[in-house]
Amino acid sequence: MRLPELAINNRSFTWMVLIFLTVLGVRSLVTMPRTENPEVTVPGSSIIVLMPGSGPMDMETLVALPLEEAVNELDDIKRIITDLRDGIAVISVEFEFDSDADEKYNEVVQQVNSIRNTLPAEILHLETWQWSISDMSMMLLALVSDDAPYAEMEQTTEDLRKRIDKIRSIRKVSAYALPEQEIHIQLDFEKMAMVNTSLDHITRAIQSNNMNIPGGDINLGASSLSVKSSGSFRELEEIRNTVINAWQGRLIYLRDVATLGYGYEEQNYLARFGSRSFDEDHPGVEHLGSGMSRGMRCIFLGISQKEGLNVLETGEALEPVIASFREELPEGMQLEVIYNQPRTVEKRINGFMANLLQGIALVGLVIFFSLGFRSSMVVVLAIPLSLTIGLGFVDMSGFGLQQISIGGLVVVLGLLVDNSIVMVENINRYIQMGHPRREASILAASEIGWPVVTATLTTVLAFVPIAAMPDKAGQFIKSLPVTIALTLTVSLLIAIAFTPMITSSFLRDKRKRRVDILLTA
Repeated sequence: MRLPELAINNRSFTWMVLIFLTVLGVRSLVTMPRTENPEVTVPGSSIIVLMPGSGPMDMETLVALPLEEAVNELDDIKRIITDLRDGIAVISVEFEFDSDADEKYNEVVQQVNSIRNTLPAEILHLETWQWSISDMSMMLLALVSDDAPYAEMEQTTEDLRKRIDKIRSIRKVSAYALPEQEIHIQLDFEKMAMVNTSLDHITRAIQSNNMNIPGGDINLGASSLSVKSSGSFRELEEIRNTVINAWQGRLIYLRDVATLGYGYEEQNYLARFGSRSFDEDHPGVEHLGSGMSRGMRCIFLGISQKEGLNVLETGEALEPVIASFREELPEGMQLEVIYNQPRTVEKRINGFMANLLQGIALVGLVIFFSLGFRSSMVVVLAIPLSLTIGLGFVDMSGFGLQQISIGGLVVVLGLLVDNSIVMVENINRYIQMGHPRREASILAASEIGWPVVTATLTTVLAFVPIAAMPDKAGQFIKSLPVTIALTLTVSLLIAIAFTPMITSSFLRDKRKRRVDILLTA
């Protein structure tokens, strides 16, 4: 193998390549995306249909089956799953993993629109969602208060959402467990009977007065004006003054037969934040007792960021916004952080850095006792160089720094020094045989170059089946074998090119040391 000799003879060029790759790796380490898990997008869509008053059987016959038949005409469908409940139908369509997610979503929308007119007119809402990994929350907050009305908590939530939306890396802020505000109308059926007014009169009157109806255009010479009747209710008083009927020559208003007021929709779930109590005899069973064991009423806010960005930078931008908003909260409200992905990712990265330093120290200590100080320094230097340059290639491969790739770095940490240890030991052997250090570096590295390549190649090939795993599971774990393979390949190049170049000038020459001893004597 001539690579060690070329690296030693072209020392300046070797140093330039090494410095360039190291700078590239450091840049990737600083700028590459950081998330908790790999960003794996599964091509699929969900169709959500709301038709109040319909049972599961009606939803299946009138809504689910026509939509399933229309969507089933598409290609590359892996599975269709339908969930039916009272008044709700959710049709989930998953496509083959190698399909184009955006293209398949557009095809689903086209199929739904093509049969929309054939579906029941009683459908209140029909929506199509595209599955996206960025919908996952990278931070979850809780606005806690037992006393504040929901209207005040909703306004506070909206103020916080507007501030967070100003951060460029934020995709959206979603509020959970916040009941929709409604206008409750309590009818007096006795008064309705006295003025000959039915429930149908009231329903039609409210619906007809709460519409925006286009009125056409008015042409005035060269100008054209659009006419539209604005009938949407803006205030509660407008609803009270709605005419619902006429009786004995006078108009009957809604306020005459009903009491109106603001309220909230019926809550089918409760959101609580606080301490929990558990039965000592049954630790898996949670008991909601009185007081703080039930927690405090709250509203959850899920914050998701855009794809391919650094979650640590997003977390740094969010922290001052949350801290300043806490100081401005109304009395009786608290803002708590329930889940903080940036801190989780930072903790794992710091844990890896601690493992890296421990590994370098232990390897250096072992090599120091077996090979000496200078040899241990050469071997120890190969660890950070291999990891840094390897991360540069991992970044160019399209992977970020997350728990799977960090796991790959931890696995490869113990394999990086094998090549350099074998190389340095063989070079020391040639020096002990009396060869000058430059000649010893060339001869020793050339002698074991191909065996080192073969050994590294067999290790790398062991991870190829993992990298070739199909479907979303394979894509999720793919960064692990890729990180290991690229870092091991870099460590191989370090061992057969950079290590001989360093030892040719850094290790002590045995003949010079013998002359020094004789002169001293």
